[in-house]
Amino acid sequence: MTRLVRAATSISAITLMSRIFGLVRDRLMAQTLGAGWVQGTFLLAWTIPNLMRRLLGEGALSASLLPQYAKTRRRDPAAAKLLLEEVMGAVVSILTPICLVVATASLLIPAEWLPAPEEGGTAAIRLLLILNSILFAYSLPICLAAVATGALNTLGSFALPASIPIALNVIWIAALLAAKPLGLLVDTDVATLVAGSLAFGGGVQLLIVITPLVRRGELGRMRLGLPKRGTPAFTVFAMMLPTVLGMSLNQISSIIDQLLAYYVIEPGSNMYVYLANRLLLFPHALTALAVAVAVFPKLANEASDEDRAKMRKTLDLAASATILVTLPAALGLILLADDVVEVLFSGGRFGAEEVAQTVRTSICLVAGLPFLGLAQLYARAFYAVGDTATPARTAGQLVVLNVLTSVTLVLTTNLGTAALTLASSLASMGNAIALSARFRRHAPAGIGLGSAWLRSAAATGAMAAVVPFARIAPADAPLWLRAGGNLALPVSLGILVYVGAHALMGSPELKALRRR
Repeated sequence: MTRLVRAATSISAITLMSRIFGLVRDRLMAQTLGAGWVQGTFLLAWTIPNLMRRLLGEGALSASLLPQYAKTRRRDPAAAKLLLEEVMGAVVSILTPICLVVATASLLIPAEWLPAPEEGGTAAIRLLLILNSILFAYSLPICLAAVATGALNTLGSFALPASIPIALNVIWIAALLAAKPLGLLVDTDVATLVAGSLAFGGGVQLLIVITPLVRRGELGRMRLGLPKRGTPAFTVFAMMLPTVLGMSLNQISSIIDQLLAYYVIEPGSNMYVYLANRLLLFPHALTALAVAVAVFPKLANEASDEDRAKMRKTLDLAASATILVTLPAALGLILLADDVVEVLFSGGRFGAEEVAQTVRTSICLVAGLPFLGLAQLYARAFYAVGDTATPARTAGQLVVLNVLTSVTLVLTTNLGTAALTLASSLASMGNAIALSARFRRHAPAGIGLGSAWLRSAAATGAMAAVVPFARIAPADAPLWLRAGGNLALPVSLGILVYVGAHALMGSPELKALRRR
């Protein structure tokens, strides 16, 4: 358990640095390109390879590889090395022709053949195809990097893999800052430069995580070709197929939201959905995701126990910890959303209207943070016991429901992009509830999470009673003063009140963290 807490803390610390760089990057993007059709087209093109990274790399493939790799390595380290080489070779063999076909098709397909948005028209589609041909190349190195990351996590290395997004953010920021000195003043030229830098950044990320594996003798040459039936590598890919859907409800919902915003609402409005997701990912990565990544190897090891009582105890502890850290993070961000968005993004071509739209969209998405964290945690528990079908079926049903809810809310309300993120939050809640109930057939029922919810809700209520009144900077104050007086001070005071409330209640979750 001590190792688990240390791993989660290490991941959170490195991820915090990454998210800070990410916010700087998003601020530059917002102020440089605003919320027009060029920005919307770039984000739409970036969503597709980014979705592949999460589905095939960080999501399904890593989740399928890690239990098999951990089990094989305990039995035979040489076989584990072979497994890793075969999996990475298969990824190269599968994705290389796909990337080449997509890139070539994107350059050859006439823009007039595809549906165009009202704003930007054919020019927007032409830019989309160009950016897609460049950005799709990012898919291959980042999926390989995600496989290497899973192997390093199994070997007990968490900090270095968690740091690779920092490298991409630095490259992205450098491209935005270099655009003007290079004489690129047209939005489309800036977007193309950034796309090229991201394709290069994928290779840098791969180099960072593959080097330590080679030095430690855990990886030799990649074995190209599809794995043979009956091998551990074949088992990994067989398990991966249903996992693609089961682990990726949030990612699939995100790209659907982007498409609906781009085509149904207006091009550029998907910028609000993108920034809302970025604000969600900041607390999510520091809290729920850190817990889920750190606990997954432990769940995979304990899944082999006959009664799985230890696994249930570990899962309940991780779920309680997820509630402990996500509930106050969600409500705190909701209470401070207006100041957060203005301080982080306002300026340049990102004005008051863009701020207001982003605030509404973010509030509806962040409300689902605790359920998103719990759903991803329970999904990993299913994968640890080898059940990939249940999360896939559950997520598939909820993706369809999410689309129907999104379309209904967009057409019947004036919420705009907030309707899309509200539907995503409702889907996350449904996913968490369904997976929690269905996992009981794999492990005995535990003590339940009712008391953990009540304690965290009470402490969050105490925090909420204080945070709004702790903002001391006026609305027309400079941004740096608002950052200190309306964000740093309320957040610090809110943390003290929240932790103090848990201490007064004698919360076992807080005691566990203090003890370890």
